Amino acid sequence: MKKNQLLILSLLFWLPLISFSQTGHGFGFDNYNGIYGVTTNPANSVQSKYRWHINGISYHQIGIADYGAIDYFDLETNPNAFNGLNFSENIDQSSNTNFMVADSDIMLPSVLYNISNNHSVSLILRSRAFSDYTGFNGQLFSALNSNFDNTEEASFNSTINNTTNHWKEVGLNYALVLVNSNYHFVKIGGTAKYLMGSKAVEARGTISGSYTPGASGNVTITDLDLTYLSTTETNLPNEPKKFYSTAFGNFDNNGTGYGGDIGLVYEWRPRETNRVDVRSNAGAVNTYKLKISAAILDIGQITYEHMANIEPKRGVGLNQLINTNGSTVSVEKNEIIDNGLINALKNNPNVSPNPQQGKVTFVLPQTLNIGLDYIIFNDKSYYLNINYIKSLTKNNDLYTNSRLDLITLTPRYETQKFSLYLPITYEQGSSDVYAGFGLRYGPLTIGSAALSSIVMDGKMKHVYVGLNLPLFQDIFR
Repeated sequence: MKKNQLLILSLLFWLPLISFSQTGHGFGFDNYNGIYGVTTNPANSVQSKYRWHINGISYHQIGIADYGAIDYFDLETNPNAFNGLNFSENIDQSSNTNFMVADSDIMLPSVLYNISNNHSVSLILRSRAFSDYTGFNGQLFSALNSNFDNTEEASFNSTINNTTNHWKEVGLNYALVLVNSNYHFVKIGGTAKYLMGSKAVEARGTISGSYTPGASGNVTITDLDLTYLSTTETNLPNEPKKFYSTAFGNFDNNGTGYGGDIGLVYEWRPRETNRVDVRSNAGAVNTYKLKISAAILDIGQITYEHMANIEPKRGVGLNQLINTNGSTVSVEKNEIIDNGLINALKNNPNVSPNPQQGKVTFVLPQTLNIGLDYIIFNDKSYYLNINYIKSLTKNNDLYTNSRLDLITLTPRYETQKFSLYLPITYEQGSSDVYAGFGLRYGPLTIGSAALSSIVMDGKMKHVYVGLNLPLFQDIFR
Protein backbone atom coordinates (compact mmCIF):
# COMPACT_ATOMS: atom_id res chain seq x y z
CA MET A 1 0.00 0.00 0.00
CA LYS A 2 2.74 2.46 0.96
CA LYS A 3 4.63 1.76 -2.28
CA ASN A 4 1.55 2.54 -4.36
CA GLN A 5 0.89 5.76 -2.46
CA LEU A 6 4.54 6.79 -2.89
CA LEU A 7 4.32 6.20 -6.65
CA ILE A 8 1.22 8.40 -6.95
CA LEU A 9 2.84 11.20 -4.94
CA SER A 10 5.98 10.98 -7.10
CA LEU A 11 3.97 11.30 -10.29
CA LEU A 12 2.14 14.33 -8.95
CA PHE A 13 5.50 15.89 -8.03
CA TRP A 14 6.85 15.40 -11.57
CA LEU A 15 3.85 17.06 -13.18
CA PRO A 16 4.87 20.74 -12.85
CA LEU A 17 8.38 19.95 -14.12
CA ILE A 18 7.36 18.67 -17.53
CA SER A 19 5.47 19.89 -20.55
CA PHE A 20 1.77 19.51 -21.24
CA SER A 21 -0.49 16.92 -22.78
CA GLN A 22 -2.01 16.02 -26.07
CA THR A 23 -4.47 13.25 -26.75
CA GLY A 24 -5.92 11.72 -29.87
CA HIS A 25 -9.13 9.86 -30.66
CA GLY A 26 -10.35 9.19 -27.16
CA PHE A 27 -7.47 8.51 -24.87
CA GLY A 28 -4.90 6.19 -26.40
CA PHE A 29 -4.12 4.43 -23.11
CA ASP A 30 -7.53 2.83 -22.44
CA ASN A 31 -7.26 -0.95 -22.83
CA TYR A 32 -10.56 -0.81 -24.71
CA ASN A 33 -9.58 1.99 -27.10
CA GLY A 34 -9.51 -0.47 -30.01
CA ILE A 35 -8.91 1.18 -33.37
CA TYR A 36 -8.49 4.61 -31.73
CA GLY A 37 -5.42 3.34 -29.90
CA VAL A 38 -3.80 2.30 -33.18
CA THR A 39 -3.34 5.98 -34.08
CA THR A 40 -1.23 6.57 -30.94
CA ASN A 41 0.69 3.27 -31.09
CA PRO A 42 0.26 0.78 -33.95
CA ALA A 43 1.14 -2.15 -31.63
CA ASN A 44 -2.09 -1.56 -29.70
CA SER A 45 -4.24 -3.39 -32.23
CA VAL A 46 -3.18 -6.94 -31.29
CA GLN A 47 -4.84 -8.27 -28.09
CA SER A 48 -6.93 -5.08 -28.03
CA LYS A 49 -9.88 -6.80 -26.24
CA TYR A 50 -11.89 -6.78 -29.46
CA ARG A 51 -12.42 -9.39 -32.12
CA TRP A 52 -13.73 -6.58 -34.36
CA HIS A 53 -13.77 -2.86 -33.70
CA ILE A 54 -15.44 -0.69 -36.32
CA ASN A 55 -15.28 3.10 -36.24
CA GLY A 56 -18.24 4.98 -37.69
CA ILE A 57 -16.91 8.53 -37.34
CA SER A 58 -14.72 10.25 -34.79
CA TYR A 59 -13.44 13.80 -34.47
CA HIS A 60 -10.44 15.09 -32.54
CA GLN A 61 -9.34 18.72 -32.41
CA ILE A 62 -6.81 20.44 -30.20
CA GLY A 63 -6.05 24.15 -30.35
CA ILE A 64 -3.48 25.95 -28.22
CA ALA A 65 -2.74 29.66 -28.18
CA ASP A 66 -0.63 31.79 -25.89
CA TYR A 67 -3.46 34.32 -25.87
CA GLY A 68 -6.99 33.75 -27.11
CA ALA A 69 -8.76 30.67 -28.44
CA ILE A 70 -9.23 28.82 -31.72
CA ASP A 71 -12.52 28.00 -33.41
CA TYR A 72 -13.44 24.31 -33.33
CA PHE A 73 -15.20 23.46 -36.53
CA ASP A 74 -14.31 25.95 -39.29
CA LEU A 75 -11.48 25.17 -41.67
CA GLU A 76 -10.50 27.55 -44.46
CA THR A 77 -11.04 26.08 -47.92
CA ASN A 78 -8.05 28.03 -49.24
CA PRO A 79 -5.60 28.47 -46.36
CA ASN A 80 -2.76 30.95 -46.49
CA ALA A 81 -0.40 32.46 -43.97
CA PHE A 82 -3.12 34.67 -42.53
CA ASN A 83 -6.36 32.68 -42.64
CA GLY A 84 -5.57 29.04 -41.91
CA LEU A 85 -7.33 29.39 -38.55
CA ASN A 86 -10.19 31.41 -37.15
CA PHE A 87 -8.45 33.37 -34.42
CA SER A 88 -10.17 34.68 -31.33
CA GLU A 89 -10.69 38.41 -30.93
CA ASN A 90 -8.58 38.14 -27.77
CA ILE A 91 -5.21 38.02 -29.51
CA ASP A 92 -2.56 39.81 -27.47
CA GLN A 93 -2.15 42.94 -29.60
CA SER A 94 0.83 44.18 -27.63
CA SER A 95 2.97 41.11 -28.32
CA ASN A 96 5.27 40.28 -31.23
CA THR A 97 5.69 36.65 -30.12
CA ASN A 98 2.20 35.17 -30.35
CA PHE A 99 1.81 31.51 -31.26
CA MET A 100 -1.12 29.29 -32.18
CA VAL A 101 -1.34 25.61 -33.04
CA ALA A 102 -4.36 23.69 -34.32
CA ASP A 103 -4.51 19.96 -35.03
CA SER A 104 -7.72 18.50 -36.49
CA ASP A 105 -8.04 14.73 -37.05
CA ILE A 106 -11.19 13.07 -38.37
CA MET A 107 -11.25 9.28 -38.50
CA LEU A 108 -13.56 8.08 -41.26
CA PRO A 109 -15.11 4.56 -41.32
CA SER A 110 -12.29 2.19 -40.30
CA VAL A 111 -11.99 -1.35 -38.99
CA LEU A 112 -9.75 -3.43 -36.69
CA TYR A 113 -9.74 -7.25 -36.77
CA ASN A 114 -7.88 -9.56 -34.38
CA ILE A 115 -7.05 -12.59 -36.47
CA SER A 116 -5.93 -14.49 -33.36
CA ASN A 117 -4.42 -13.77 -29.96
CA ASN A 118 -1.10 -13.11 -31.67
CA HIS A 119 -1.97 -11.27 -34.89
CA SER A 120 -4.20 -8.37 -35.93
CA VAL A 121 -4.82 -6.10 -38.92
CA SER A 122 -6.55 -2.73 -39.31
CA LEU A 123 -7.64 -0.44 -42.12
CA ILE A 124 -7.74 3.24 -41.10
CA LEU A 125 -9.01 6.23 -43.08
CA ARG A 126 -8.29 9.71 -41.71
CA SER A 127 -8.74 13.33 -42.80
CA ARG A 128 -6.24 15.63 -41.10
CA ALA A 129 -5.34 19.31 -40.94
CA PHE A 130 -2.47 20.95 -39.07
CA SER A 131 -1.56 24.63 -38.75
CA ASP A 132 1.03 26.35 -36.63
CA TYR A 133 1.83 30.06 -36.35
CA THR A 134 4.78 31.36 -34.33
CA GLY A 135 6.24 34.78 -33.55
CA PHE A 136 3.49 36.91 -35.08
CA ASN A 137 2.36 40.43 -34.17
CA GLY A 138 -1.03 40.50 -32.44
CA GLN A 139 -1.94 43.92 -33.84
CA LEU A 140 -1.76 42.73 -37.45
CA PHE A 141 -3.60 39.44 -36.97
CA SER A 142 -6.29 41.07 -34.84
CA ALA A 143 -6.93 43.61 -37.59
CA LEU A 144 -7.04 40.96 -40.34
CA ASN A 145 -9.46 38.75 -38.43
CA SER A 146 -11.78 41.63 -37.54
CA ASN A 147 -11.76 43.04 -41.11
CA PHE A 148 -9.95 46.09 -39.74
CA ASP A 149 -12.99 47.00 -37.67
CA ASN A 150 -10.89 48.85 -35.08
CA THR A 151 -11.42 52.29 -33.67
CA GLU A 152 -7.82 53.42 -33.41
CA GLU A 153 -4.96 53.73 -35.85
CA ALA A 154 -2.25 51.17 -35.22
CA SER A 155 1.12 50.02 -36.51
CA PHE A 156 2.60 46.53 -36.74
CA ASN A 157 5.98 44.89 -37.18
CA SER A 158 5.54 41.16 -37.50
CA THR A 159 7.50 38.03 -38.20
CA ILE A 160 5.63 35.49 -40.32
CA ASN A 161 6.26 31.81 -39.62
CA ASN A 162 3.40 29.58 -40.70
CA THR A 163 2.88 26.11 -42.12
CA THR A 164 -0.60 24.78 -42.91
CA ASN A 165 -1.13 21.27 -44.26
CA HIS A 166 -4.37 19.45 -45.10
CA TRP A 167 -4.19 15.80 -46.14
CA LYS A 168 -6.00 12.46 -46.11
CA GLU A 169 -4.43 9.11 -45.43
CA VAL A 170 -5.21 5.43 -45.91
CA GLY A 171 -3.40 3.26 -43.35
CA LEU A 172 -2.89 -0.51 -43.29
CA ASN A 173 -1.88 -1.74 -39.84
CA TYR A 174 -0.39 -5.05 -38.71
CA ALA A 175 0.66 -6.04 -35.19
CA LEU A 176 1.90 -9.25 -33.60
CA VAL A 177 2.90 -10.67 -30.22
CA LEU A 178 6.65 -11.29 -29.84
CA VAL A 179 6.86 -12.51 -26.23
CA ASN A 180 4.11 -14.03 -24.10
CA SER A 181 5.65 -15.62 -20.99
CA ASN A 182 4.41 -15.91 -17.42
CA TYR A 183 5.68 -12.47 -16.38
CA HIS A 184 6.59 -10.61 -19.56
CA PHE A 185 4.63 -9.67 -22.67
CA VAL A 186 5.85 -7.78 -25.75
CA LYS A 187 4.02 -6.80 -28.92
CA ILE A 188 5.03 -4.68 -31.91
CA GLY A 189 3.14 -3.12 -34.78
CA GLY A 190 3.38 -0.84 -37.76
CA THR A 191 1.05 1.16 -39.98
CA ALA A 192 1.90 1.85 -43.63
CA LYS A 193 0.16 4.94 -45.03
CA TYR A 194 -0.70 6.26 -48.45
CA LEU A 195 -0.94 10.06 -48.19
CA MET A 196 -3.15 12.31 -50.33
CA GLY A 197 -2.32 16.00 -50.01
CA SER A 198 -5.26 18.37 -50.33
CA LYS A 199 -3.47 21.68 -49.84
CA ALA A 200 -0.43 23.12 -48.12
CA VAL A 201 0.95 26.59 -47.41
CA GLU A 202 4.35 27.81 -46.23
CA ALA A 203 5.03 31.45 -45.37
CA ARG A 204 8.24 32.86 -43.86
CA GLY A 205 9.37 36.43 -43.62
CA THR A 206 8.64 39.86 -42.13
CA ILE A 207 6.04 42.57 -42.67
CA SER A 208 5.85 46.09 -41.24
CA GLY A 209 3.34 48.87 -41.66
CA SER A 210 0.23 50.56 -40.27
CA TYR A 211 -3.47 50.90 -40.98
CA THR A 212 -6.05 53.64 -40.65
CA PRO A 213 -9.56 52.76 -39.39
CA GLY A 214 -12.73 53.84 -41.13
CA ALA A 215 -14.75 52.85 -44.20
CA SER A 216 -12.08 54.08 -46.62
CA GLY A 217 -9.06 53.29 -44.51
CA ASN A 218 -5.95 51.87 -46.15
CA VAL A 219 -3.17 49.58 -45.03
CA THR A 220 0.31 50.97 -45.51
CA ILE A 221 3.16 48.49 -45.95
CA THR A 222 6.55 50.03 -45.23
CA ASP A 223 8.59 46.85 -45.47
CA LEU A 224 7.78 43.39 -46.82
CA ASP A 225 10.13 40.45 -47.32
CA LEU A 226 8.12 37.27 -47.65
CA THR A 227 8.66 33.80 -49.08
CA TYR A 228 5.22 32.38 -49.75
CA LEU A 229 4.36 28.98 -51.20
CA SER A 230 0.86 27.68 -51.87
CA THR A 231 -0.20 24.41 -53.51
CA THR A 232 -3.74 25.65 -54.21
CA GLU A 233 -5.19 28.04 -56.74
CA THR A 234 -4.90 31.62 -55.54
CA ASN A 235 -8.36 32.67 -56.74
CA LEU A 236 -10.37 30.25 -54.62
CA PRO A 237 -12.80 31.92 -52.17
CA ASN A 238 -11.55 32.16 -48.58
CA GLU A 239 -14.80 30.91 -47.07
CA PRO A 240 -14.88 28.65 -44.03
CA LYS A 241 -16.16 25.11 -44.46
CA LYS A 242 -17.52 22.89 -41.71
CA PHE A 243 -15.32 19.98 -40.67
CA TYR A 244 -17.70 17.28 -41.89
CA SER A 245 -17.78 18.59 -45.47
CA THR A 246 -14.00 18.93 -45.42
CA ALA A 247 -13.63 15.37 -44.12
CA PHE A 248 -15.83 13.63 -46.68
CA GLY A 249 -14.98 15.79 -49.70
CA ASN A 250 -11.96 16.63 -51.81
CA PHE A 251 -10.09 13.34 -52.28
CA ASP A 252 -8.17 14.87 -55.19
CA ASN A 253 -4.52 13.87 -55.25
CA ASN A 254 -3.07 17.36 -55.41
CA GLY A 255 -0.05 15.78 -53.77
CA THR A 256 0.88 12.21 -52.90
CA GLY A 257 3.30 10.47 -50.60
CA TYR A 258 3.97 7.58 -48.27
CA GLY A 259 4.41 7.39 -44.53
CA GLY A 260 3.91 5.25 -41.47
CA ASP A 261 3.94 4.66 -37.73
CA ILE A 262 5.88 2.08 -35.71
CA GLY A 263 5.38 1.08 -32.09
CA LEU A 264 6.16 -1.35 -29.26
CA VAL A 265 4.35 -2.28 -26.02
CA TYR A 266 5.81 -4.08 -22.99
CA GLU A 267 3.74 -5.45 -20.08
CA TRP A 268 5.07 -6.61 -16.72
CA ARG A 269 2.78 -9.33 -15.36
CA PRO A 270 3.70 -10.33 -11.77
CA ARG A 271 1.76 -12.96 -9.83
CA GLU A 272 -0.48 -10.47 -8.01
CA THR A 273 -2.14 -9.32 -11.26
CA ASN A 274 -1.57 -12.29 -13.59
CA ARG A 275 -4.60 -14.31 -12.47
CA VAL A 276 -5.77 -15.94 -15.70
CA ASP A 277 -7.11 -19.47 -15.26
CA VAL A 278 -6.99 -22.17 -17.91
CA ARG A 279 -10.46 -21.32 -19.25
CA SER A 280 -9.84 -17.61 -19.60
CA ASN A 281 -8.82 -15.86 -22.82
CA ALA A 282 -5.71 -13.80 -22.03
CA GLY A 283 -6.52 -11.46 -24.94
CA ALA A 284 -9.79 -10.42 -23.30
CA VAL A 285 -8.61 -9.53 -19.77
CA ASN A 286 -5.86 -7.38 -18.27
CA THR A 287 -3.04 -9.18 -16.49
CA TYR A 288 -0.31 -6.53 -16.23
CA LYS A 289 0.84 -4.43 -13.30
CA LEU A 290 2.80 -1.97 -15.45
CA LYS A 291 2.58 -1.30 -19.19
CA ILE A 292 5.18 0.72 -21.10
CA SER A 293 4.62 1.81 -24.70
CA ALA A 294 6.68 3.75 -27.24
CA ALA A 295 5.92 4.77 -30.81
CA ILE A 296 7.21 7.04 -33.55
CA LEU A 297 4.26 8.57 -35.40
CA ASP A 298 3.83 10.38 -38.71
CA ILE A 299 6.97 9.30 -40.48
CA GLY A 300 6.64 10.41 -44.10
CA GLN A 301 6.09 13.25 -46.54
CA ILE A 302 3.78 14.54 -49.26
CA THR A 303 5.14 15.79 -52.59
CA TYR A 304 3.30 18.31 -54.75
CA GLU A 305 4.84 17.93 -58.19
CA HIS A 306 4.53 19.73 -61.55
CA MET A 307 5.84 17.99 -64.65
CA ALA A 308 7.83 20.13 -67.08
CA ASN A 309 6.06 21.43 -70.21
CA ILE A 310 2.61 20.66 -68.78
CA GLU A 311 0.04 23.36 -68.15
CA PRO A 312 0.00 24.30 -64.44
CA LYS A 313 -2.85 22.72 -62.51
CA ARG A 314 -4.23 22.81 -59.02
CA GLY A 315 -1.69 21.22 -56.73
CA VAL A 316 1.39 22.76 -58.33
CA GLY A 317 3.80 24.25 -55.83
CA LEU A 318 3.82 28.00 -56.46
CA ASN A 319 6.75 29.56 -54.63
CA GLN A 320 6.76 33.37 -54.59
CA LEU A 321 9.28 35.84 -53.23
CA ILE A 322 7.30 38.97 -52.41
CA ASN A 323 8.90 42.27 -51.41
CA THR A 324 8.40 46.02 -51.72
CA ASN A 325 11.96 46.80 -52.87
CA GLY A 326 12.29 49.38 -50.09
CA SER A 327 9.27 51.46 -51.18
CA THR A 328 6.06 52.21 -49.26
CA VAL A 329 2.94 50.49 -50.56
CA SER A 330 -0.68 51.48 -49.86
CA VAL A 331 -3.30 48.74 -50.12
CA GLU A 332 -7.06 49.36 -49.92
CA LYS A 333 -8.66 47.76 -46.91
CA ASN A 334 -11.65 46.49 -48.89
CA GLU A 335 -9.38 44.70 -51.35
CA ILE A 336 -7.74 42.85 -48.47
CA ILE A 337 -11.15 41.94 -47.05
CA ASP A 338 -12.39 40.67 -50.43
CA ASN A 339 -9.26 38.91 -51.70
CA GLY A 340 -7.01 38.33 -48.70
CA LEU A 341 -3.75 40.06 -47.85
CA ILE A 342 -1.53 37.85 -50.02
CA ASN A 343 -3.58 38.37 -53.20
CA ALA A 344 -3.98 42.08 -52.47
CA LEU A 345 -0.21 42.45 -52.18
CA LYS A 346 0.56 40.41 -55.29
CA ASN A 347 -1.90 42.50 -57.33
CA ASN A 348 -0.34 45.76 -56.19
CA PRO A 349 1.89 47.33 -58.89
CA ASN A 350 4.50 48.36 -56.29
CA VAL A 351 5.03 44.81 -55.04
CA SER A 352 7.36 42.45 -56.86
CA PRO A 353 6.20 38.83 -56.80
CA ASN A 354 8.61 36.29 -58.27
CA PRO A 355 6.64 33.10 -58.89
CA GLN A 356 8.48 29.82 -59.29
CA GLN A 357 6.54 26.67 -60.11
CA GLY A 358 7.82 23.21 -59.39
CA LYS A 359 8.00 20.28 -57.02
CA VAL A 360 7.73 20.83 -53.27
CA THR A 361 7.70 18.31 -50.41
CA PHE A 362 5.95 18.78 -47.06
CA VAL A 363 7.05 16.59 -44.14
CA LEU A 364 4.53 15.25 -41.62
CA PRO A 365 4.76 16.45 -37.98
CA GLN A 366 6.81 13.48 -36.75
CA THR A 367 6.51 12.74 -33.03
CA LEU A 368 7.69 10.36 -30.32
CA ASN A 369 4.89 8.99 -28.11
CA ILE A 370 5.78 7.34 -24.77
CA GLY A 371 3.27 6.03 -22.23
CA LEU A 372 3.25 4.35 -18.81
CA ASP A 373 0.12 2.67 -17.43
CA TYR A 374 -0.04 1.42 -13.84
CA ILE A 375 -2.72 -0.57 -12.03
CA ILE A 376 -3.39 0.91 -8.59
CA PHE A 377 -3.67 -1.42 -5.59
CA ASN A 378 -3.73 -4.49 -7.87
CA ASP A 379 -7.34 -3.66 -8.70
CA LYS A 380 -7.93 -4.16 -12.42
CA SER A 381 -10.45 -1.32 -12.61
CA TYR A 382 -8.30 1.58 -11.34
CA TYR A 383 -5.34 2.91 -13.35
CA LEU A 384 -2.89 5.79 -13.42
CA ASN A 385 -1.40 6.81 -16.76
CA ILE A 386 1.35 9.15 -17.95
CA ASN A 387 1.57 9.97 -21.67
CA TYR A 388 4.40 12.05 -23.14
CA ILE A 389 4.72 13.35 -26.70
CA LYS A 390 7.97 14.81 -28.01
CA SER A 391 8.07 16.59 -31.35
CA LEU A 392 10.82 15.37 -33.67
CA THR A 393 10.46 18.43 -35.94
CA LYS A 394 11.10 22.07 -35.06
CA ASN A 395 8.96 25.12 -35.73
CA ASN A 396 11.72 26.74 -37.77
CA ASP A 397 12.09 23.72 -40.07
CA LEU A 398 10.86 24.44 -43.59
CA TYR A 399 7.80 22.70 -45.03
CA THR A 400 6.76 20.90 -41.87
CA ASN A 401 4.58 21.40 -38.83
CA SER A 402 5.84 21.01 -35.29
CA ARG A 403 3.95 19.82 -32.24
CA LEU A 404 4.56 21.12 -28.76
CA ASP A 405 6.15 18.77 -26.22
CA LEU A 406 3.24 17.45 -24.16
CA ILE A 407 2.38 15.22 -21.21
CA THR A 408 -0.85 14.02 -19.54
CA LEU A 409 -1.36 12.57 -16.08
CA THR A 410 -4.66 10.67 -15.99
CA PRO A 411 -6.29 8.55 -13.30
CA ARG A 412 -9.10 6.41 -14.73
CA TYR A 413 -11.71 3.80 -13.90
CA GLU A 414 -12.01 1.11 -16.57
CA THR A 415 -14.29 -1.85 -17.23
CA GLN A 416 -15.27 -3.64 -20.43
CA LYS A 417 -18.36 -1.50 -21.06
CA PHE A 418 -17.45 1.71 -19.25
CA SER A 419 -14.41 3.93 -18.69
CA LEU A 420 -14.05 7.28 -16.94
CA TYR A 421 -10.97 9.53 -17.36
CA LEU A 422 -9.84 12.57 -15.35
CA PRO A 423 -6.80 14.03 -17.17
CA ILE A 424 -4.70 16.80 -15.65
CA THR A 425 -2.75 18.99 -18.06
CA TYR A 426 0.09 21.43 -17.46
CA GLU A 427 1.16 23.95 -20.11
CA GLN A 428 4.81 24.87 -19.85
CA GLY A 429 4.57 28.11 -21.81
CA SER A 430 2.03 29.80 -19.57
CA SER A 431 2.27 27.50 -16.50
CA ASP A 432 -1.50 27.01 -16.75
CA VAL A 433 -3.07 23.82 -15.43
CA TYR A 434 -6.14 22.31 -17.16
CA ALA A 435 -8.55 19.69 -15.90
CA GLY A 436 -10.40 17.40 -18.30
CA PHE A 437 -13.03 14.70 -18.41
CA GLY A 438 -13.57 11.69 -20.66
CA LEU A 439 -16.12 8.93 -20.93
CA ARG A 440 -16.42 5.67 -22.86
CA TYR A 441 -19.76 3.93 -22.69
CA GLY A 442 -20.59 1.18 -25.15
CA PRO A 443 -20.26 2.57 -28.70
CA LEU A 444 -19.68 6.20 -27.64
CA THR A 445 -16.42 7.91 -26.65
CA ILE A 446 -16.48 11.59 -25.72
CA GLY A 447 -14.41 14.02 -23.69
CA SER A 448 -11.88 16.82 -23.44
CA ALA A 449 -8.40 17.13 -21.97
CA ALA A 450 -9.14 20.80 -21.16
CA LEU A 451 -12.75 20.98 -20.03
CA SER A 452 -11.92 23.71 -17.52
CA SER A 453 -10.46 25.82 -20.33
CA ILE A 454 -13.57 25.37 -22.47
CA VAL A 455 -15.86 26.48 -19.63
CA MET A 456 -13.70 29.54 -18.89
CA ASP A 457 -12.83 30.27 -22.56
CA GLY A 458 -9.16 29.71 -21.91
CA LYS A 459 -6.15 29.34 -24.12
CA MET A 460 -6.28 25.60 -24.75
CA LYS A 461 -9.20 23.90 -26.47
CA HIS A 462 -9.56 20.16 -26.94
CA VAL A 463 -12.52 17.98 -27.82
CA TYR A 464 -13.00 14.47 -29.14
CA VAL A 465 -16.03 12.35 -29.91
CA GLY A 466 -16.25 8.91 -31.47
CA LEU A 467 -19.04 6.55 -32.50
CA ASN A 468 -18.05 2.92 -33.02
CA LEU A 469 -19.24 -0.70 -33.07
CA PRO A 470 -17.32 -2.81 -30.49
CA LEU A 471 -17.35 -6.61 -30.84
CA PHE A 472 -15.41 -7.97 -27.85
CA GLN A 473 -13.19 -11.00 -27.50
CA ASP A 474 -14.76 -13.90 -25.60
CA ILE A 475 -13.61 -13.85 -22.00
CA PHE A 476 -13.84 -17.66 -21.81
CA ARG A 477 -12.50 -20.00 -24.46
